[in-house]
Amino acid sequence: MLIEIRIGPGKRKITNWISNFCDKCRIPDSKVHRVPHISLYGTFSADRGQVERVKSLLTTICRKYSYLPFTIDDLQSIKGEKGFVIYFNIIPSDALKQFRDELAANLFSIVPDTKPFDYDKNFLFHSTLAYKLSDSDFNRISKFLNSGDSGSDGFIMPYFYLPMAALRITFLNNQSRIICEYDLLQHRLLPRLNALNKTEWQRTSRFFRIQKGMEGYHEQTDSVYLTSDLHLDHANIIRYCARPFLSSNVDEMNSVLVENWNNVVHDSNTVYFLGDLTFGRRARPAEYWLPKLNGTIHYIRGNHEGNVRNSQDYAVITHRGFQFLLIHNPDRKQLPIPWDGWVIHGHKHDNDMKEYPFINGERKTINVSAELTNYRPVSLDYILSLNPDTIKRMDTIDSIPLRN
Repeated sequence: MLIEIRIGPGKRKITNWISNFCDKCRIPDSKVHRVPHISLYGTFSADRGQVERVKSLLTTICRKYSYLPFTIDDLQSIKGEKGFVIYFNIIPSDALKQFRDELAANLFSIVPDTKPFDYDKNFLFHSTLAYKLSDSDFNRISKFLNSGDSGSDGFIMPYFYLPMAALRITFLNNQSRIICEYDLLQHRLLPRLNALNKTEWQRTSRFFRIQKGMEGYHEQTDSVYLTSDLHLDHANIIRYCARPFLSSNVDEMNSVLVENWNNVVHDSNTVYFLGDLTFGRRARPAEYWLPKLNGTIHYIRGNHEGNVRNSQDYAVITHRGFQFLLIHNPDRKQLPIPWDGWVIHGHKHDNDMKEYPFINGERKTINVSAELTNYRPVSLDYILSLNPDTIKRMDTIDSIPLRN
């Protein structure tokens, strides 16, 4: 039996990355973990009475917590008894570390037949990608990763870096089937059928968005606002960019994004939108959505749209003594004018957060893609209040800045 975090929002993004990685490195399917998860305790054996005590303990401990943040920080490896293991390195939040320590300390008295690492204070948070790898397997993979060898098709595996959050804690039986899940947002234990129910996941995701300020957030200032890459009507963006919505319900995403905009931006505000308002074969055009959005909108064209009326390729603005280049794609080689100052952009979403987080002080870039700003426009006054010239990096709008 096992207690773990099964990835909710972001699962498809990670599994797609794993599939590409394993194809490029020619890793046999029998050695790959296709379902991303983070083990917290186990494996262990338990009789029926112990199972009920474990469920009761889970409820007692989990009800003290809300969602548990963590960050996936690329790949690492270790040599095990049965070969090499490659895993996603997990950087746990203090809350996640405290939760696991409390869980392990209490579970040991209920199910003492467990592994030594379960009560190790230096517990290794990780999500296994591949295991039982031979020396030749490992050498081939290492060469691919360390050399940046793109192969004949020009493909280079991107660095995987993504802040995430655990929304549920899963209890599995010996066949790796869900016994139950504790929902940290709904604060209740879900039996197997409820845990697998899409409507329950939709409810969990909504509670998470509300707690994170991704839904129902209101603001009223006289500042200039910025945002990018809403991708309205684009169901696949939910999977590609780990958005906390069901991919089967793009209408819910559309509704939340429009409401977020209008709860923050008012008719008196100026908004710079930095491209890709909508996308997809069946997507309605930008002209359909723009009348539904508050504010005086200055539209910078993205790479997924044609010539939106009154749009432009870029803009240079000055605000409170600071000058910014506003552009969709921040790649320096593609900038339309010579520029060595701050660039505010979209385009990157959360797909290259190692290089393009919310603020990268070394590159002088500010990424206002919707995924990094809680799916709502961000004010330029807020950005300036952070004193960006002193920031080395800041992952998302919620993160604590790393200062120079």
